[in-house]
Amino acid sequence: MSAPSVVGVYIFTICVLVPVLIYALVKHLWNQPLQNGPGYFYGIEVPAGFYEGPGRRWMTGYHAMVAALYGVWAVALAAIVVSRRWELTPVWAGGFAIPFVTSMFAFQAWTRHKLGVNPPVRPVALALESRRFGDYISWPAETLAVALVALSWWLLLRHTGRHFDWLTPLQLTWVALGMIPGKMAMVRLSFPLPAERTEEHFHLQDFARRFWIRVSGIIFEWFMVIVLLGVALLHGLFPVHPAPVWRWLVLASMFAVWGYGMNVMFRGMREMKAMGRELRPVGSWKTPFGHASCFGMGRAFQIWFAIWFGGILAFILYPLCKAWL
Repeated sequence: MSAPSVVGVYIFTICVLVPVLIYALVKHLWNQPLQNGPGYFYGIEVPAGFYEGPGRRWMTGYHAMVAALYGVWAVALAAIVVSRRWELTPVWAGGFAIPFVTSMFAFQAWTRHKLGVNPPVRPVALALESRRFGDYISWPAETLAVALVALSWWLLLRHTGRHFDWLTPLQLTWVALGMIPGKMAMVRLSFPLPAERTEEHFHLQDFARRFWIRVSGIIFEWFMVIVLLGVALLHGLFPVHPAPVWRWLVLASMFAVWGYGMNVMFRGMREMKAMGRELRPVGSWKTPFGHASCFGMGRAFQIWFAIWFGGILAFILYPLCKAWL
C-alpha cells in the first residue's frame, strides 16, 4: 500500500468540498431570508406586499452578496488549479469561512437595523423548566476530547523539535476546546415564548438548541480533535517516514467525522425548517418587558462567540502580519 501524496489529498479535499458548498448554496443559502415564509425577511416581520416593493431590492442585495462571496471562492479555486499551488488548498478551504461568516452577520445586522427597529409587541408565555448541562452535553465525551488533546500535546512536546510549526496545533486546540464553553452557553440560552402555539415554539427552541450543540460538537470540536491527534501521531510517533497505513487511517478518520457532521447538519436544517415554517422566528417580536434579541442570541452566547471567533481570526492573521512586517 502506497501512502497518499500531499497533492492527491488536496485534490480529493477540493472534490469533496465543492459539491457540498454548492449543495448548501442551492438548498439553504440562496433563499435563506424566505425560510420563515412571505411574512418575514431574515426572521424580521415585514408588512404585506413587502416582496412586491422594497423586498425586491433587499433580495437583490442579498443575492449579490452571496454571489460575490461564492465568486471570490471560485476565483481563488481557479487560481490554485491553474497555478498548481495545491499547498494553498487549506487556506482556500478554511479561509472562505472568515469573509462568509463576517458578511452574513453584517448583512443580518444591517437588515435588523433597517427593518427591525420597531418589532411588534406580543404577549409572552414563561417556560419554567430547568435545563441541566448533563441533559444536553455528554461529559464523558467531553472528557475524552480533552484527554485526546492532552495526549496529542504530549506526543508533540515529547517527539518534535523547536522548528515544528506550533501555530497549527494551537489553533486546532483553541477551536476544539473553545466549543465546550460555547455548548454551555447554548444550554443556558433561552428566549421568550409567544402566547400562541407556545408548546410548538418550545419544542422548536429545544430542537434548535440540541441541533446546534450536536453539529458544532462534531464539526468544530471532534473534527479538530481528530486532526490534532492525526498531526501528533504522524509528527510525534513517526517523525521521519510514517507507514502508509497510518496516513490512510488519519485521512479516513478526518473525512468520516467531517462527512458525518455534514449529514447531521443538512438533515437537521431540513427538520428545523419544517418545524418552524408556520411559527414566529426568534427576534421577530418583543415582549412588553424588553427588546427583541439580537441575531436570536443571548448576551452570554454573544460574548463567547466574539472571544472564540476573535481567537480564530488572530491565529489566521498572525502569520500574515508577521510576514508583512
